[in-house]
Amino acid sequence: MNEAIYIPWMEAIEEESEGRIKFKRLPKAVASPPAHLDAIRTGQADVGFTVHGYSRKRFAAYLFAELPFLGDSAVATSIALQKTHEKFLADKGYYDGVKLIGMNTHGPGVIHHSSKHIVTPDDMNGQKMRTGGPIPLAIVEGWGGVSIRQPAPKSYEILSSGIADGILFPYESLPSFKITDIVTYSTEMPGGWYSSSHYLIMNEAKYNALSDEDKAIIDKHSGVAFAERAGLGWDKINEQGREIVAASGNSIQVAPAETVKALEELNESFLQDYYAGAADAGVDGKEMFDFFKAEMTKLSN
Repeated sequence: MNEAIYIPWMEAIEEESEGRIKFKRLPKAVASPPAHLDAIRTGQADVGFTVHGYSRKRFAAYLFAELPFLGDSAVATSIALQKTHEKFLADKGYYDGVKLIGMNTHGPGVIHHSSKHIVTPDDMNGQKMRTGGPIPLAIVEGWGGVSIRQPAPKSYEILSSGIADGILFPYESLPSFKITDIVTYSTEMPGGWYSSSHYLIMNEAKYNALSDEDKAIIDKHSGVAFAERAGLGWDKINEQGREIVAASGNSIQVAPAETVKALEELNESFLQDYYAGAADAGVDGKEMFDFFKAEMTKLSN
């Protein structure tokens, strides 16, 4: 992910600024993923990214970008997410104190398991599954599984030790976290079991200290431009990840029609929960989701 998205983003800015802007990669994160926004705001680091779903209550208005069936292109969903934010949410104060660079999705999520395919709701019953955001958690628990809430870097540890039986991840994450040989059964859902929305931010004081010329360079690589870059990067690394999984001899299946229908029924409850959460946040969730879907359709055609 870093090599496909964030490092090229940094290199493009360094080159265009003729070295006036330089980035230094830290050896490890300065805070837990849910705390990244506050860590960047307070200057513990200058730039960072995290996931809306890790702070569900704080970012309830963005849950539409994590729902099932959003499609197979991270480019379309990422640009549609960015445009939806700009139209409906940019003035709501979610990123006060930081410079929002942009946001994206990671493309279609897949269910991976160490000993069997999860092709029906009954297959999930009793299974211990690592989940990240609220939608994977709701699928697992809605079908009788046990959700293991651990950050993504703990995936190898909890799967190799048997703490978790499986995981919901995009294909890229299996080779990235070295779990391709552990979760050898992958079940795809047309359009994705879920997605995940990420956002990249910069410390506001650092941005404000730049010259107008250098601010313009940052701005050029923000917004829709960043969303497109990140979406293209995710599509590429997910394709590569799937090729690695297949070449390793892992079993890949597509969920049957009856399971698609079962997830559609679950998704109706997800939508109602989202609409309620968006209303509590002072926005019209249905209007936003309709706009988001229309933008995805335009971008996918």
